[in-house]
Amino acid sequence: MKSAIIVYDGVNFLSFARIYDVFMRCGIDFVVIGFRGDARDEMGLALPMHLSSESLYGYDIVAIPGGSGADVWADDGIFLSWMNSSSQSRDIISLDNGDLILDGAGLNGRKFSYEEALVEWIKNRA
Repeated sequence: MKSAIIVYDGVNFLSFARIYDVFMRCGIDFVVIGFRGDARDEMGLALPMHLSSESLYGYDIVAIPGGSGADVWADDGIFLSWMNSSSQSRDIISLDNGDLILDGAGLNGRKFSYEEALVEWIKNRA
């Protein structure tokens, strides 16, 4: 199963880490992908990523964490077009206010407010 966690400038590190933790605990192989070559969280911490600018087409699971930058990226047409390349993914999920980006891109996804619900949902989908 091909899975990705999306990072962007202004992502909340704890929201990112919660998705990362759930994927690790559930044994989901994933990559961290950013729209650009670098991304910093709300406090300026550089986030590691495996890939940047790669199309999201072909990923089974695409997860987007929340953060203060979500409302900015939810209005960025180029970023949203890139996000929309995940429209054929089996599962598009968001944590916290990451759904602002999904809504901006016109993607139907599942929103989770805490990781326990995300873990349970993933276990039921696997």
